[in-house]
Amino acid sequence: MYRFPLKVVSFLLVAALFAAGCASTTSGNTGNSTGRVSTVTITSTVETSGNLSADQLVTLKWGTSGLVDKVNVKVGDKVKKGDVLAILKPDSVPAEVLSAMAELASTQRDLLDMQDSTAALAAAQQKVVTTRKDVEEAQNILNALDYPRASDVLIKYTEAKIQEAEKTLMLLTRKYKEVQRHPDGDPQKTQAIIDMTNAQMALNDLKATLNWYLAKPTQTDYDEAKAALDVARAALDDARRARDKVKGGYDQLDFDAAQAKIAAAQAKVDVMAIIAPFDGEVISLMTSSANSVSSGDAAIGLVNRDTIKIDVLVDETSISNVAVGNPAQITMDSLPGQTLTGEVEMINPVGATVSGLVKYTVTVRLDPTDAKLLFGATASVVLVTSEPHVMLAVPINAVQTDSQGEYVNVVGQGGSSQRVDIESGELSGGLVTITTSGSLEEGDKVELSITSSSTSSSTSSSSSSSNRNNNRGGPQDGGLPLP
Repeated sequence: MYRFPLKVVSFLLVAALFAAGCASTTSGNTGNSTGRVSTVTITSTVETSGNLSADQLVTLKWGTSGLVDKVNVKVGDKVKKGDVLAILKPDSVPAEVLSAMAELASTQRDLLDMQDSTAALAAAQQKVVTTRKDVEEAQNILNALDYPRASDVLIKYTEAKIQEAEKTLMLLTRKYKEVQRHPDGDPQKTQAIIDMTNAQMALNDLKATLNWYLAKPTQTDYDEAKAALDVARAALDDARRARDKVKGGYDQLDFDAAQAKIAAAQAKVDVMAIIAPFDGEVISLMTSSANSVSSGDAAIGLVNRDTIKIDVLVDETSISNVAVGNPAQITMDSLPGQTLTGEVEMINPVGATVSGLVKYTVTVRLDPTDAKLLFGATASVVLVTSEPHVMLAVPINAVQTDSQGEYVNVVGQGGSSQRVDIESGELSGGLVTITTSGSLEEGDKVELSITSSSTSSSTSSSSSSSNRNNNRGGPQDGGLPLP
C-alpha cells in the first residue's frame, strides 16, 4: 500500500478517480498506464465554527425602581459614551436616591466655593464677625454675674409697681364679687374674670422680677456662663482658621474629599438613568415611557460594532498553519446568502483538551458591517492560511514508494522509464500535489500503477484544499439578540 504524508486521510478514497489526470489508455490487470504532470492552484484553509459575540456587548439594566420618564433612543441609533438613553421620573424613585440628589447638589456647591476664592473669603470673614459677637455677648453675661442685677432706684420702682398692682387686683376682685352670682356667660361676669386674671398675672411678673433683682448668682450660673464663653471662643477660632485657609487657597485634602463625595453621590443618582458605558449602537429596547420598572429589569441592548468577534477552536494538527492577520470568511444560517469577512486577531497559546483533542482558541475580528446580526448565532468560519499558489500535481496512482521514499516513473520519448524522487503534498480531486519534485516539469508523462482495466483521459485542474476542524469551536446553539 502506498503511504502519503497527507493531513486529510479521508481524501485517499478519491484515488479511484485517477482517470481525471491520465491519458486515454486501456491495460490488463498487471500493466501500467500513463498520465501527465499538471498544475493546480492551491489555497490552504482551516474550517471551524463559533458563536458571534463582541467585546463591548451589554444589556443595560435599571439600577432602581420607579416610573420611566423618557426614552431618548430607538433601535439603530448611534450613541456616545455618557449619553443618557433613558431616565426615571424623580418623584417616583426611592427616598435614598432623592437624598443623594440633594447631597450631590450641596457638595457641588461646596466644591465651587472652594474654587471661587473671592466668595469663599467673604463668607469666611462674615463667619468671623458673627462668632466674635457671640464671644462678646457671652463675656458680658459672665461679667454681669459679679454686679447687682438692678440699681436701688430700679428696685424701689419695682416695689412701688407691686404695691400699685396689689391695689388694682383688690379693686378688680371686689368688682368680680359684685357679679359673681350672675349666671355663667353673663358679659359683666366674664369681663370681671378677665380683668381680675390679667391683674393677677401682672402682679406675679413684677414679684418675679423683683426676686431676680434681689437674688445672688449661684455657682451653676457661673459654670454655665463660662461654658457658653468657651464654646463661643472655640467657634471664633474655627472661623479664623477657615478664613486663613481661604486666604492661602483651598485645602487639597478638603478638595479631594469633596470630589470623592460628589463621585459617591453621582453614582447613587445615576441609578435612575440608563447611561451609555461606551460608544455604540442601540440594538434592542426593553423599556418605554411610563413603564413601571424594578431594579435589575433589562432596559436597552448596546453593542460597539468595532468589537464584533468570533472565538473559534482550532485543532493542534492545524494550528501551526494559522497566523495573526489571516483573512477569514464567515457565514451564518441567520444571514442566508451573505458572507462576512474578518481576520485573525489573536491566537491563545494555551490549549485546552476538548473531547480528547487539544484545541486552541483563535479570535476572529469581523470587518465593519451593517448587516443585521444576531449575537450568539452559530457562525461557520473559513480561515485562509495561505495565498493561492500554483503547484505541480500528478494522478494519485502515479506516486509509488519504497525503502528510499516516494517517487514517480517518468516516461521518456523512447518509452523508457526514469525514477524521479518526490515528496507528495495535499490531495486535490484525483491529483496529489508535489512539494519536492526534482526534475519534474508540467506536461511530463508518468507511469500509473493500476490493478484493473480502466480508461482515463488527460485533464488539468484548479482547486482549493482545506484542513477541517473536526470539533467546532464554541457553543453550537445560538441566535439570541443579546447574551
